[in-house]
Amino acid sequence: MRILGLDTSGKTASVAILDTEKKILLGEHTIYTNRTHSQVIMPMCKQLLQDCNLTLEEIDMLSVSVGPGSYTGLRIGIAAVQGMAMVKKMPCAGVSTLEAMACRILNFPAVLSVMHARQNLFYAALFQTETACERIFPDELLSVEEIAERIQQEKTLLVTGEGAEEFLRQYPEKFLRLAPEHLRLQSAAGVCLCAASHPELKNSAAALTASYLQAVQIQKKKTEK
Repeated sequence: MRILGLDTSGKTASVAILDTEKKILLGEHTIYTNRTHSQVIMPMCKQLLQDCNLTLEEIDMLSVSVGPGSYTGLRIGIAAVQGMAMVKKMPCAGVSTLEAMACRILNFPAVLSVMHARQNLFYAALFQTETACERIFPDELLSVEEIAERIQQEKTLLVTGEGAEEFLRQYPEKFLRLAPEHLRLQSAAGVCLCAASHPELKNSAAALTASYLQAVQIQKKKTEK
């Protein structure tokens, strides 16, 4: 099965194609950009398909990170996948941004994926990746202190994600290690790997929905009133 994956949940815009039968990542394009993802993500998909000598008709499934992440970014990625899927009537899979980042790091006892939300709050999830990416606790919006409680039993821990450096600055424990730069940010390769390992996520385009883990700003203002 060939999976085309997209990630627009953060500063990177990323697309990748994974062949699960051959167990080969056929290609990946990732850029760190200040331009809106709506300007770059579809041209990137088109270019990657061309580079891999494939057409969209030869893709079996689409996958996309559905959160946590940028409110606008997630909507752009989901809309792009829905547009392609509905035209070609293709199945889709929405995957966790945090799990997709951890899926790229195998052979490590524990991986903590974090994205900085604000102040001392982080989107976080913990995974065991020694043989496969297995979730230890779910995606949550947590304070540094709350994360500390959940990881205190881990003797060796690798921290990844675009909030990794800020988290280590606020929680400078010796047993925490920072993932290398090329494995720290969002990647569509991780989205593809995550989708491949969770066949139960395969669904229709209409079923895709973003997981923000907190109320968006408009909802917050209404609650405050």
